[in-house]
Amino acid sequence: MSRKFRDYTIKRTCTKKYKNYPDYKPYLKQDFSHRCAYCNLIDSGITTPFEVDHFIPRDTFKDEWPECETLYENLVYSCKKCNLAKSSYYKGNISKRVIENEYFYNPVESDYGEIFYRNDAGGIASDDIKGRDMINKLKLYRPIHNLAWICETLKSTRDKLNVQIDKVGKDTKQGQLLLEAKNELNEYYITCNEIFLENYNNERFTLELYSKE
Repeated sequence: MSRKFRDYTIKRTCTKKYKNYPDYKPYLKQDFSHRCAYCNLIDSGITTPFEVDHFIPRDTFKDEWPECETLYENLVYSCKKCNLAKSSYYKGNISKRVIENEYFYNPVESDYGEIFYRNDAGGIASDDIKGRDMINKLKLYRPIHNLAWICETLKSTRDKLNVQIDKVGKDTKQGQLLLEAKNELNEYYITCNEIFLENYNNERFTLELYSKE
């Protein structure tokens, strides 16, 4: 069973002009719903700060179109791993002065929810040729992206159980069963989240090292 990759719309709302592109970060954070434009990771899910990616990379525009450095339409809210993986990949004609990069679907203009989906293991998949190429270039096939999705799903399920427990009452038979299920799920979520964070922050992370701590 496939699951929708993204269920929100990105809209650029910033009308201000800044001399330094990092100053746009608060606006990008809001416009991109606090999520990485490429892997859909929520920024509150990690301790590593999100970054500002240039859709058309610096190596491409620095000589022919330097204004792209601070052009809001060229800025993308991205997690560190996706920004590093995207690097300086570019295909197109910079002389056209159009915000295009043929290697990637523009996350603002294209609905990633129609291009990508989550497979049964929580992995990012696509039936689209360009979408599959993006998965390879951005390394969206890495297990850490599966784990991020699993952690978020567990947390969401736990929160829903809390709501249901409040409705039926903790002292009821149903409430007790729900509370027991929530506690078991919460232990699993805490373990998964610890592994995810250690994995995200440490490139040399292994489960063996984690189990020894």
